[in-house]
Amino acid sequence: MRNEKGFIFPTTLGVILFCLFIVAYISSVLISEKQFYSETKQYYILENLMQLAVDQSLLEIKSQSATPIMSYQSNTINGSLSYEIKKLSPSIYEVHLTCKTIRNKVNKARYQFDLSKNEMILWSEY
Repeated sequence: MRNEKGFIFPTTLGVILFCLFIVAYISSVLISEKQFYSETKQYYILENLMQLAVDQSLLEIKSQSATPIMSYQSNTINGSLSYEIKKLSPSIYEVHLTCKTIRNKVNKARYQFDLSKNEMILWSEY
């Protein structure tokens, strides 16, 4: 009994440590994937809100009910959107859009619309 080296306990500790490293790695990968999916979901919600704001503002412009300066705000389940329409010339309108999700992701854009040509002549996001 005197010459026992005792390799079982260090081997067990090594295996347990190795397993803990694997569990830590897998959990960090899962956490980062969950954050990625959450950010991707917010991105698509923001794009959907932006599309909704563009569609509503174009309807206002095309219906010719837009005054020289007009503002609009709306709240949805996924966030809020607002836009401001300015008349630059008799046929050109400039629209400033702001969309915000529930988690405070914000996207701002502006575009100019030519009513005589029925097309957007400028689009920029900031």
